[in-house]
Amino acid sequence: MDASETDDESIVGEACHIVAQSEDGPRGTPDLTPEQRDKFANLILLCNVHHKQIDDQPNTFTVEKLKHIKSEHESWVSNQLGLDSKKQQDDELYASYVEEWESRLRLGDWKNWASDLLSHGQPSLRGERKTAIEEIRPWLLSRVWPGRYPELESAFLNFRLVAQDFCAVFNEHAKCIYVDEWETEKFYHIDQWNPELNRKLADEFHYHVAFVEDLALELTRAANYVCDKIRYHLMRSYRINEGVLLIQSGPHMDLTFKTYRVEYRDDERTDTPYPGLEQFKNIRFNRDIHFGEPAAAQQGAPGDAPHAAHP
Repeated sequence: MDASETDDESIVGEACHIVAQSEDGPRGTPDLTPEQRDKFANLILLCNVHHKQIDDQPNTFTVEKLKHIKSEHESWVSNQLGLDSKKQQDDELYASYVEEWESRLRLGDWKNWASDLLSHGQPSLRGERKTAIEEIRPWLLSRVWPGRYPELESAFLNFRLVAQDFCAVFNEHAKCIYVDEWETEKFYHIDQWNPELNRKLADEFHYHVAFVEDLALELTRAANYVCDKIRYHLMRSYRINEGVLLIQSGPHMDLTFKTYRVEYRDDERTDTPYPGLEQFKNIRFNRDIHFGEPAAAQQGAPGDAPHAAHP
């Protein structure tokens, strides 16, 4: 509805599900995953009256009929408003990439699975999550990018670079401890009495753990940066209700957990904020949160203290 002299516009359209959001809802089916139910292909925009009608009359308004109605309306809007068909095609391609990226990384469950990397002093990952991060790199690399939104494409590139280095560093000392669980091995445990070597390896272990944790924070920043660019260029309301991705560490010595909101800030918000592995070893200490200790890196020797986060 148009704005009045005293009020802003009123949005009366409602995003409705073609296949119900739950299996026991109107036109419900177990064939779709929860992520698929909220994707663009399963949504149709209706007024509140017709929204109620299609839910009250699912036998009349079948999945096939609603898809036909949606297709006809999109064609009508395109013809009537003279929409840029090339832009629409590009936007739909970007949207499909966003949906696949979100699904592969289980963005809605990010805090739960990513926080395993900051837990109990030994970064760990479920096997399927480890595989998902490893496979997102070649998947992003092989995308055919339209070139319409360079900043969005650069944000995806930045995420791919962080994921690539995170996997390389995590896998260096990750050991499969269960069928579907990978954990950083305590490689300072040696089968000989050698206090000096044991101390050296322990320092290297703590340095490695803190570095993996800092890369996990950077991966979260990079994912939030992609979300920011999606909202700016493609979908203003993208994950507005869910908010930014968070990550949690703990339990700490006092048995508490700490939740962090990590993002690129100010002059860090370039096309590719991640500078590569070697530079990140030092630049990580300038990020909003980090676990490693700068003194150890400056000396060129291991010794970062794990869980020494600095806001």
